[in-house]
Amino acid sequence: MPDSDLPFPNFETSLKRIVSTLNDGGSFLITTHRDPDADGIGSMLALGKALLNADKDVVLWTEAPVPPPNNRLKGADSIVQYIDPERDFDVVVILDCAGIERAGRLQGNAEKLKPLINIDHHETNSFFGGLNLVDVNSSSTGELVFKVIKLGGFPVDRDVASNVFAAIQADTGSFRYNNTSPTCLRIAAEMIEHGANPWKISREVMDGYSLSRLRLLEMALGTLEFYHSGKIGVMTIFIEMFSKAGAGPEDSEKFVDYPRFVSGVEIAVLIRQTGENDYKFSLRSNSRVNVAQLASRFGGGGHAKAAGIDYHGSIGALKEDFLREAVQLLDGIPN
Repeated sequence: MPDSDLPFPNFETSLKRIVSTLNDGGSFLITTHRDPDADGIGSMLALGKALLNADKDVVLWTEAPVPPPNNRLKGADSIVQYIDPERDFDVVVILDCAGIERAGRLQGNAEKLKPLINIDHHETNSFFGGLNLVDVNSSSTGELVFKVIKLGGFPVDRDVASNVFAAIQADTGSFRYNNTSPTCLRIAAEMIEHGANPWKISREVMDGYSLSRLRLLEMALGTLEFYHSGKIGVMTIFIEMFSKAGAGPEDSEKFVDYPRFVSGVEIAVLIRQTGENDYKFSLRSNSRVNVAQLASRFGGGGHAKAAGIDYHGSIGALKEDFLREAVQLLDGIPN
């Protein structure tokens, strides 16, 4: 029975089937979700390089060019945005992506995505692959990719190690979040033994701020609002603010942490305008609230502590609807 027929596939069984498929295949297309983060890109680059080290034919694809700072990851310049429509691959791998619709234009070629491997750690994952390795208890997709690489016996060099480390580091908030586990710390230590440089990766990927990013942050901090006795913190970035700061959407990465840092905030929200009436809500929870459940009420998803929503409509109405649901969720959780 294929994994896609099972609601909760056995992890070890799925892992072995995926490793066998990767070992048997000769050509691979590897991608991640739209607007990818360091976990998605790092996982792509790590798995891609490990397969290349095993003399496999690998194409790494994203719908749009990888923006800073993730374009500074080792091998990011090998990621392409065009694939010959006539080309077939033995295996397609989608990483860190909760649903096939988040994989961009690839979903339009679903009939060619066979066999399809889905490796992810989001609790809202729809198990869309023919083979699914989904573990919500893993710190990151990078952690899962490393387990695939290790069981498969694929060669680990400094580039592979650096990208696995970057993926884990990013999704654990530099090993500060609740998803930091003994397992991911052991993997990180092993990656350092293989040549990953934590300081260099942190400076290039986590802390490499541009002046335009700081100007955008200055404006964004001026929009901070607090609701429900200070339990909900909201920051908003409008399109004209990007233009004024000379910044791009990637420069707002992790801005949602700033309302989260405020004492007493349970739900932190970054609202980013992406079109005339289009908005992206990034949600973070400090402790009691499962923001993935909150996001799912609006067609979004993610993790218990980090989730997102894509909205269309009037910002006033959207905020009102969101705050009503957020307050209802907060009031229903025991102290």
